[in-house]
Amino acid sequence: MKKLTSPFTLIKKSLEIFTKKENFLFLIKIYLPVSALSLISLAFVNIPFLSKILDASLGNAVDVVVSILFLIFSVFVSMAGIMAVIRIIDGKNLRVREVYREAFSRFGIFFLLTIIIYLINLLGLVLLIVPFVFVIVWFAFSKFIMVDKGFGIKASLLESKNMVKGIFWKVLGRLLAFGLFWFFSQMALSILPFGIGTVIYGLCGGLFVIPSFLLYREING
Repeated sequence: MKKLTSPFTLIKKSLEIFTKKENFLFLIKIYLPVSALSLISLAFVNIPFLSKILDASLGNAVDVVVSILFLIFSVFVSMAGIMAVIRIIDGKNLRVREVYREAFSRFGIFFLLTIIIYLINLLGLVLLIVPFVFVIVWFAFSKFIMVDKGFGIKASLLESKNMVKGIFWKVLGRLLAFGLFWFFSQMALSILPFGIGTVIYGLCGGLFVIPSFLLYREING
């Protein structure tokens, strides 16, 4: 059975990569759109002046529009974030405009893959926890494969499933550790007032991509 790096070592390495000045500034810029939308949403909730000038119907309309924009931008930035991490790990140039341009050109298929993975996970959850756990691990690397190798949807899903053969439980343990890292980071930031922690957490999105990507690259060789 293949030996994998400890999840704590991967998290530590991710922190080192993320906090390097040029990497940090690059990733912050990549994730800025989502945090900007979060900030706008918080402004409508926490600033009395903005709350008062919106009647109930307009307020609901704004919520719907912001939610849709947030979903689209979240998926787009998720893809851009993976591309940005690849550039960092591979030592390529760190240019935000180039990453956004590439992400925009391939956004449609990535968005569709995101929806398919969500539906598969939802089906697994409906079928009880055991199937849910299996599909989470099987398809954990699908997005990385699509972005890194340019595979289509079916090939990305199948390749991800093949990658975890023989190391399923090791991958599951590391994904759980990464999830706890994400959870406690979010909890720590949640103590900040006015929802500012949510904005900061969004800006640091790249940090939570790196551990899983390092694991993907290790398994993929």
